[in-house]
Amino acid sequence: MAPFTPKPALEKVPLAVRKDSKFRDKYEEKQADLESQISKLLGTNFTLAINANEIVPYVKDTNRTSVGGMFTSYVNGFIAALQHYLEKYGEDGKVRFNAAVSKSQLSIHVDEKGDDGRTISADVKDGVYRILFNHDRVGYNMSSQQEFVLPAIEAASTGGGFSLLAQNSIEKEYNSQVGEVQKQIAEITGIANVVLDPNFEENYEALSALPDKKWHANFGKVHLAYFEGLKGQLEQQGFKKDDMLQEGLQEALESKTFKIRLVKATKDNKTNEIVIEDGCAYIQTTIDRWWYNVRDAGAGLVKLL
Repeated sequence: MAPFTPKPALEKVPLAVRKDSKFRDKYEEKQADLESQISKLLGTNFTLAINANEIVPYVKDTNRTSVGGMFTSYVNGFIAALQHYLEKYGEDGKVRFNAAVSKSQLSIHVDEKGDDGRTISADVKDGVYRILFNHDRVGYNMSSQQEFVLPAIEAASTGGGFSLLAQNSIEKEYNSQVGEVQKQIAEITGIANVVLDPNFEENYEALSALPDKKWHANFGKVHLAYFEGLKGQLEQQGFKKDDMLQEGLQEALESKTFKIRLVKATKDNKTNEIVIEDGCAYIQTTIDRWWYNVRDAGAGLVKLL
């Protein structure tokens, strides 16, 4: 199949569009207000760079289609999606959006995937956020843009560190809850200042080798689940009511630390295992078994003492 070739831009927008008062009423007169709404959300001087000459060739009947109304609907759909994105990802999401969309501009373009392009999607190119439409579906699904903002920003981000999705999971599904788990493990083990080390950076790097990137969404949640599994195992193995077991554990854990670690292989091909090295207890698994059998995290610890 030959690659898709976009239609050439018009030298002049058709008279039917230029004479249409709705184009002025429904877009041009609203443009400044739309730009102001986006600017307030992002804290930048945001502008709309929509080129009618490039889009009108895909409108099948300019006599029956309000091009101005269509542009406004696309922008309103983007504003609603942006609001949802910012509500979910907060200030960090705003910072990352502005860094990726460095020109603080929004445009609308045909999707160069051709027939394979979705009815509507988005990307960031050369610092401009672009709403993309299928060449045969311009004006469709204009309000359905929520799912595209995050992937567009993530794909355009060049900085290191965690993805926005993973960072959000750490903050909302790990940091906000791990304190209670740590407190309970301290009570069970008798180690008042026990340390739970999620080892986020190394595990993130290891998991990045997976072709499926769905793990980003629950990155923090899964680390918490391993420590919750550890808590359950410590209770099952009787540490809470046994002074001798507590003393043995305290002697073995000179660092007072439980740490999650991804390894290339576990002993005897186990899904999870726990080992003690240099005074630290490592909860270990492999990337292909990440989030498997988390209730077994720490199983067999008593045998190591």
